[in-house]
Amino acid sequence: MPAVTALKPVAAQVQDAAARVWPESSKIWPGTVLKDRRVILGDGTRARMVTVDGVTDLSPAELRKRKIDIPRGGSSYALWDGHPVVILNVADPSYRTDSATSGMPLAATLFAAATDELFHATQQKWRAWKKGGGELRGTDFPLAVTPRLYRAMAYNDLVAAYTTPQQRSRRLAGAAYWWSRWQKEFPDEVKRASVSDIGDGAAGYFGAVAMAMAMGAKRGDLAAIRKYTQLKPLDGTVDPGQVTLDGESTALGGVAGLLLDETRKDWKRQVTQGRRTPVDLLLTGVTPVAEPASDTLRQAIQNILSKLNTDLIPQVNPLVAAYRDTSHALVLVPMNTAEGDLDAGGYYVSREVPYEILARLNGTFRLPSGTLQAKDASVFVGTVGGRAYLIIPLGDAGTKGRESSNRVEFGGGTLTGSFQVSPRHADGREQLVAR
Repeated sequence: MPAVTALKPVAAQVQDAAARVWPESSKIWPGTVLKDRRVILGDGTRARMVTVDGVTDLSPAELRKRKIDIPRGGSSYALWDGHPVVILNVADPSYRTDSATSGMPLAATLFAAATDELFHATQQKWRAWKKGGGELRGTDFPLAVTPRLYRAMAYNDLVAAYTTPQQRSRRLAGAAYWWSRWQKEFPDEVKRASVSDIGDGAAGYFGAVAMAMAMGAKRGDLAAIRKYTQLKPLDGTVDPGQVTLDGESTALGGVAGLLLDETRKDWKRQVTQGRRTPVDLLLTGVTPVAEPASDTLRQAIQNILSKLNTDLIPQVNPLVAAYRDTSHALVLVPMNTAEGDLDAGGYYVSREVPYEILARLNGTFRLPSGTLQAKDASVFVGTVGGRAYLIIPLGDAGTKGRESSNRVEFGGGTLTGSFQVSPRHADGREQLVAR
């Protein structure tokens, strides 16, 4: 894919990749059907729909008729004549940033984003998902170096095992060493990581194979897939997204799946139906062999986490303190009222709170009685009464919320907007459910 930016050629290149890959999706992961999916690419003035059969211009009138909006940023999900469609804002600068960071053309970045969204949608049918216990998602806060180093070292060994087959036995033994240390020393994180290590890990594998096929590899040509995946070990230039639990899951599951393709043919069924992660399946039966950690990698992770902790502490600590003060009501905003894709700086967990911490959230929630706009807001997200909510303690100074006459208003902080609420009392405190 040569680098282009105009909507028309970008759409043509995304379509070329979709035509190559999506009809073969069930061969990448059994039960995955993408051949009837769509992607709508918009840049604020124009829109084009991509299918495996071609590209179609969409007028603003047609989008209005279908009640489809191009999200302000990122992506959203909808149906088009009964077919799932991912809607991407091509003008979102984050796509160009991701493209520059990865060295991929913009069209390849957009194709990867759409394919990832569509693959994740199929996972809801997996038995592994239906057996889920509602585990929290996210990295322990404050962020600690040791668990991130253990998983990073395991990843580096897996990359070496995949890219250099003659070293495979030794590097798998090293990966097993770091994986076993992580499991022994951080059992709570191991339990919490299983959902992301399965879901994001499988998506990482699917995306790696899909991109290799988009670049010309045939599904059964393992050597060509290895050539086009171009995996690189983590070193002193680690990206912050690579040392969070969900970011690690994507990378670890991707390389583990590529290795499993060469050694264990039934592995996808076991991931889909059970609670086994790709890495667990790969390292079953491998005897761990101790090896020294990389001082360069340790220092790089320490530098990143120190900066992240410094940034997060003034955002997260007041949020947690407001939650712990039960005199403060909790505002509950249904997550399904989000307009388009939500952009967040990361998911974290604290032992003092039974919900996930969503840091630096940006997005809009559109309710029948009003709207809520988030700009770099730190809030909670979790399930209450079987429904997913954004959860905001009114006492948090960062979000500056107040309630009067069954209406909540936010202003002057990281949240703005107002909407009606229905008060209720549950779990020992007042809850204000957005209407």
